[in-house]
Amino acid sequence: MAHIPDSESAPKIEDFRDALVDAFNARDLDGVGELLGEEVTSDVFDGVGVEAALHGLSDLWIRYPLLVASRGDCEGDSVIALWFPGEEGKFRSVGFLELTIEDGAIEHVTYIDDDEAELTAEPPDESELAEWFDWAEWDRGEETTPEGPFG
Repeated sequence: MAHIPDSESAPKIEDFRDALVDAFNARDLDGVGELLGEEVTSDVFDGVGVEAALHGLSDLWIRYPLLVASRGDCEGDSVIALWFPGEEGKFRSVGFLELTIEDGAIEHVTYIDDDEAELTAEPPDESELAEWFDWAEWDRGEETTPEGPFG
């Protein structure tokens, strides 16, 4: 379950970023849904609203089961860095997500794939994700190979 920031205090984008990273990596659709506004939009999925967002995210996880997220910053903004496992236990960045927060919820998610952006992010710790990678291979019945998350 995602941790939703206390409605009494002003929501901070870092709180939403952290909660979304945790829910994303746990493949927790309910947790993600708790963070989204009713009219959420994105260039990552078609449609408007929570149902469209969760359907798009579910499709993304099916197409790219090894895609993981981590906390990041880009030019002073909190972002979500996206990664695929690469060679020799290293991860390679495949872009990042910027969140727009309105009325205490995520209202827009923007995917950015800009090699020149000043992204600062720690790659995921593969040891923490090893069990999940094993599940991804088991679920598909074959070894999974990453391509690219958005095309």
